[in-house]
Amino acid sequence: MATTIASGVHRRPDRSGASRATAPVRRFAAVGSARVSSVLVGTVRHQGTSLPGHVAARIWPGALPTLAGQLGTTVVVVGTNGKTTTAALVERMLRRPGRRPIANRSGANMEQGIVTSLVRESDLHGRLRRPGEGAPDGVFEVDELALEHVLPALGPTVIVATNLFRDQLDRYGEADSIVDRWAIALAAAPDGSVLIHCADDPRLSMLAAGSGLPSRTFGLTGPPADRNPPGSGDAVADPVACRTCGHQLAYRWRSIGHLGDFACPVGHIRRRPPDMTVRPGPWAGQGDAAGRTLGGIELVLEDATSAAVARPALLGLGNAYNVAAAVAAATALGRGMEGSADAISGYAGPYGRLERLEIDGRHLILMLAKNPVSLGETVRLESLLAPDVVLLAVNDAPADGRDVSWIWDAPIAGLVADRDVVVAGSRASDLRLRLKYDRAGTAPAPSSISGSISLAAGLEAALERTPRGGTLLAAATYTAMMGLRVLAQRQGDAQPAPR
Repeated sequence: MATTIASGVHRRPDRSGASRATAPVRRFAAVGSARVSSVLVGTVRHQGTSLPGHVAARIWPGALPTLAGQLGTTVVVVGTNGKTTTAALVERMLRRPGRRPIANRSGANMEQGIVTSLVRESDLHGRLRRPGEGAPDGVFEVDELALEHVLPALGPTVIVATNLFRDQLDRYGEADSIVDRWAIALAAAPDGSVLIHCADDPRLSMLAAGSGLPSRTFGLTGPPADRNPPGSGDAVADPVACRTCGHQLAYRWRSIGHLGDFACPVGHIRRRPPDMTVRPGPWAGQGDAAGRTLGGIELVLEDATSAAVARPALLGLGNAYNVAAAVAAATALGRGMEGSADAISGYAGPYGRLERLEIDGRHLILMLAKNPVSLGETVRLESLLAPDVVLLAVNDAPADGRDVSWIWDAPIAGLVADRDVVVAGSRASDLRLRLKYDRAGTAPAPSSISGSISLAAGLEAALERTPRGGTLLAAATYTAMMGLRVLAQRQGDAQPAPR
């Protein structure tokens, strides 16, 4: 059944003690120092999304709970893929005339990034509320490992769990270890918090069943039309076991990775019909003034009492899930489904997630591809994106994960076949080797492979190979994507990333 949070039901942790114990001069120094550091990093063309929060928290250790305690409705979004997009969608749905929620729009999702977003909206006394205004809302995406630490401080009204895939094994470990960490975090959620999670993800279903939190689920109406039947060999569908008996789950159908209609063969758990369903309709494109093809998937959303059609300028099954997650969160907060769907009409997504840019008469599509699932979804969009040239960029900075072995698990052949491919980034040699083995096997081969560790050189080489009016698709890990955006900002029409 749908769960809606009534006014006055949700209770935040009592933070008054921490607030009284903090001297006003410390708050003033913390906020002032954070603002100075933000200006300084801006002068050297860095975003400054984490340093100001780090500075503020060092001077004022209670910054996060005290600032977050002044928020009204607070939504926390966590998951492997889709956090930034889902949080951005929720933030648009919660906007009010003349006001919008406080959010970490840059994607800085550790504690210091969240503190940065709050400090930037506070006055020098650490107050978020403006005279004559109510408490502002907050929407924050949170890193998988940071959830356990920041959730008690944020005291969220709604917790949205998008999915849980294998990612950054050197940092996170196997996905089951993240389930254990999240279980601890959810045990500290305040009274009245509602958990929104994907009904098609067995890991999240098992987590929710043991959390004791009221929950609301979202998922596909049924099997997606473009998916192969079970057993056809989905290269990114890692096996998931029942946490009660250890048997591998069986599937009637899959959508993305291990998401789908699952069941324990012994009967301990199975997919239950989602509270909110989403049915992707046909893709619709339209030409813009620059001649580029824009468009998105029409999404039909339904729950037990209402239905709506959403038409964001988003593509792919992953974004269908993201939209459903956001609408489920908004309706749990009392927003109407139709109004929530209307609020995202035409929305093309956050920066770097199928972002369309223009450089010297060439169309650049920038896509974050950080694990087998996200790269696999990029491959599945190949027929819609129809790139002339593909640029693959993989870095191994801490934000990307040191372990890049995941590139061998992604079914990449459909994206690179018969195309010029350029590889770049600190692990460009690994990409080249990956493609070399594809060429030596039975997979369709690229027309050519070239590249460089330098992102600038890689982008230049890829643009040279792209005809005027043609499309260059750049699939990149996080820091590589950010580096390519900076280069595109200097050469083309990219706007600065949000701070």
